[in-house]
Amino acid sequence: MNISLSRWISLLVLLVLILSACTQTTTHLKSQKQQFIDDVAFISQMPRISGELHHKKVQALCASRFKQLGFEVEFHDYGTGINVIGVYPGKQSPSERVMVSAHYDTVLNCNGADDNASGIAAVFETARLLSAKEYDRTLVLACWDEEEKKVVGSKAYVERERKGAAEIKMSYVYEMIGYSKKQANSQQIPAGFERLYPEQVKQIASNQNRADFIALVFDDKASDMLTTVALHAEQQKLAILQFNVSAQLKKSAVVADLRRSDHSAFWDVDYPAMMITDTANFRNPHYHCAKGEDNIQTLDIDFAIKTINTIAATIADNLNE
Repeated sequence: MNISLSRWISLLVLLVLILSACTQTTTHLKSQKQQFIDDVAFISQMPRISGELHHKKVQALCASRFKQLGFEVEFHDYGTGINVIGVYPGKQSPSERVMVSAHYDTVLNCNGADDNASGIAAVFETARLLSAKEYDRTLVLACWDEEEKKVVGSKAYVERERKGAAEIKMSYVYEMIGYSKKQANSQQIPAGFERLYPEQVKQIASNQNRADFIALVFDDKASDMLTTVALHAEQQKLAILQFNVSAQLKKSAVVADLRRSDHSAFWDVDYPAMMITDTANFRNPHYHCAKGEDNIQTLDIDFAIKTINTIAATIADNLNE
């Protein structure tokens, strides 16, 4: 065989391998999107108020999905509601835990596709991505109940774990991750943010106030666990803005707009935590169904999948640190 023919064959084989990898990636991405769509569509069929039938169905879905992925499941009944907990034990340091969670309840008379079916679907997909491997630390999943009643469910869990001296190294909380807009002036800024976060506000303004980024809101203790998040976001071509809330401010009413989810229950007892959010009512007019239904047709599925893949990759790093 002459050299030129051998080179052509080698190039052809390389091309086939590249095309095969691209096809597999495309197929996987389509599967991810469809599963996310199916999960959000089911979860947001109707409001999820404690005690109602669909609330119980979503609760059961959390448990069954966790079990399917190999997690040990607990129904944490704290009296007024039930958190669904999934545990995937670590091999080297099982007492050290990394958590990922979202709330599954809604406000009355609102289906809550973004708030927070998108978050629960993100927990499911994050768990699927992570459950294929073994890790040093333990991965804990949670579907929180009664977030809309001032984070009752997560507070009950965190208090129980604090009393038991649990080693929670990091807690990731998905709080509305599905809404984005590329139109100018689609993003609003909370009052006083220009003083607290001048650089982030300038960055949003320089992008014509477009609602096309995911916000990462975390405390000082969490910052050490996030060293790779920007890299993973860049790989996903996901725009992120990071809001580090100091130890002096994280329990203060001054940052009330940054405490509006279950991560605040962790902050209150000094467990490191981060909220992953599309910024809720500061961009989504359907928040709590104020200006139309919060349904799946309003969501940006590509944006949500990029967010999930970024956070899942970051958590994978945390689990082996």
